[in-house]
Amino acid sequence: MRRPTALDPRSPIRRVAVVVIALVAGLALAAGPAPAAGLAPTPLSISASNANGTVASLAPDCTSGPLTETRRITGSQAVPAGLFSSLPSQLAFDLPVNLSAAQAALRGNDGRVTLTNARGTLTLALSAGSCAAPTLAHAGPAISGAGTWTVVADSTPGNSYRQTTGSGTFNLNMDLSVGTGRPWALNLLGSADPLQPTIALTHRAFWGGPFAYLSRTLSVEYRIRNTGPGDAFGVVLNDAATSSPGVTRIGPVPQAVGSVPAGSERSVVVRYRVCGIASIGCRFTADVQLTVADALDAGGPASFQRTVQVPISPVP
Repeated sequence: MRRPTALDPRSPIRRVAVVVIALVAGLALAAGPAPAAGLAPTPLSISASNANGTVASLAPDCTSGPLTETRRITGSQAVPAGLFSSLPSQLAFDLPVNLSAAQAALRGNDGRVTLTNARGTLTLALSAGSCAAPTLAHAGPAISGAGTWTVVADSTPGNSYRQTTGSGTFNLNMDLSVGTGRPWALNLLGSADPLQPTIALTHRAFWGGPFAYLSRTLSVEYRIRNTGPGDAFGVVLNDAATSSPGVTRIGPVPQAVGSVPAGSERSVVVRYRVCGIASIGCRFTADVQLTVADALDAGGPASFQRTVQVPISPVP
């Protein structure tokens, strides 16, 4: 059997094949995911107090045991940026308290604390004792003591804290005199684990026009896609440097990308000075460095190696 005859490197067919392959490679998208980092749950430590509490008397809630009264206490307080994510937030509580002359309880995770900002709402269920075994103290007009909290399951679309898990402890002190303007103090301690983003990176190389082609200024669009279940925040393209001979990264770097919700994509463009017009099959490797964080601003770096094929023709 005759061996197939190889194309002559100098033949027109060979030259056309090289050009077509190079063009396709220059426009191809190179993908590769950066998996969720598997971060440890984010510590949560918030102390809030105010004199805007409201106390209302309700029908008794306990059918047996020492607790013969029920009161609903509500209040709210601004939470500075940095305590619950990097955003300023709002804490609010709504707690049905069962009490006697000397004891009180928050039974069955009925109490609610919400932490809300522009990203969504995280709801905590508070519990301290029961009708039969109260654990809070009631002395004079005030109750005080500690209990536990867990994150309430939530799947609301658009809430970046959806499906967050977590738990911890709380400490509460509040005047339970019926009325408004009651002072209160609430401390929350524990950890929360929001859904994590997963970043994938694709790229597309192109000339920005005839002048860019002649000056050998190549643009590379890096498409940052979040394929994970959690939203990404504070995304930054820190650099996309190259050590390939004859290629220089121009920039701009760094570039703020911002938030990338789950299932969405953001793009940034970085320019490079590349090899001359006469070069065939010119390519280089870009080391793309990102910073990515979750809804509670926990995260870190993500890196990608990308091989960029320089298009031969100025026409996309």
